[in-house]
Amino acid sequence: MNKTSIEWTHRPETGGEGFTWNPIRARNKETGKVGTFCTHASPGCLHCYAELIGKRFGTGLDFNVPNLEKIEFFIDEKILEEPLRRKKPATIFVGDMFDLFHEHIPVVFLGRVFGMMAKCPQHTFQLLTKRAEYMQAILSRAVKYNDKYISTPLPNVWLGVSIESPDYEKRIIDLLATPAAVRFLSIEPQLAEVNAHLGEENCLHPSLDGLEDTETVWECNVCKGWLRSEQIPGKPGYYVRHVGIDQVIVGGESGQGARIYKLEWATSQRKQCERAGVAFFMKQIGSNPEWPNEYWFGLQPPKLKDSKGGDPSEWPEALRVRKFPSERLVSA
Repeated sequence: MNKTSIEWTHRPETGGEGFTWNPIRARNKETGKVGTFCTHASPGCLHCYAELIGKRFGTGLDFNVPNLEKIEFFIDEKILEEPLRRKKPATIFVGDMFDLFHEHIPVVFLGRVFGMMAKCPQHTFQLLTKRAEYMQAILSRAVKYNDKYISTPLPNVWLGVSIESPDYEKRIIDLLATPAAVRFLSIEPQLAEVNAHLGEENCLHPSLDGLEDTETVWECNVCKGWLRSEQIPGKPGYYVRHVGIDQVIVGGESGQGARIYKLEWATSQRKQCERAGVAFFMKQIGSNPEWPNEYWFGLQPPKLKDSKGGDPSEWPEALRVRKFPSERLVSA
């Protein structure tokens, strides 16, 4: 594991520092070079930092579909066992350099990773994917590990999906349909305003009596939050349960060619979280923020000293918010 500067891993419950863990590796079959590998899933992948690092120091390949034929995935046994060697509780971002739920990673490898996470209950593992539908299909059943099955959700595993625009809000539905101890959204790099469908804490939600599918996630037509209809054992009909998101992380793009990040989008996400009682986490305003006129009265805002927009002192005061969800919050 490596220490990381990714702010949303720096949880007070685990000492305020975070780690990354990449036990599934990729080998270039032509050159033998080893690193990590992925393929672009949506526009948010355009300026992927993992791809740039991989081309320089890893397999040397672009993260595209044709190059899948040139690599083979494998488990690095030494890296796999790293969480076991750390006894002090830590927050660990799993697969910051690739997508753990990439369709070409063998399912048996996922079983090895989940088996290790089950062996390390002292740690909190954060998994983030753009392949939410595939994650839901895999984790809606027990994961096989060493001829045994691990029931999900594991209490120390948080599941998140990455969303950059409204075009990919279905990932939220797939996440909510996936068993998880804690669910989070990463709206980064944010390319448009996103309705996170968080709902409101004080909404009573309309009755869904008569629904035939007890496994379907539904949208409340009052507060627009996501709900699940479930049957009460021994009683006729159905009842409605809010199935929530526990944390929303937002941020703008950084680096060369960074796309515009309108701070009004971040303000909208913060207000949605406040109404729903969800932890809001402002990661960074990016290298190319667009400030609303009310902050600078139409004047040119000062140039950021932090090129990534990661210094909260340079943000509007209302956006200087970094909250974490409650530890071991079970919402499934």
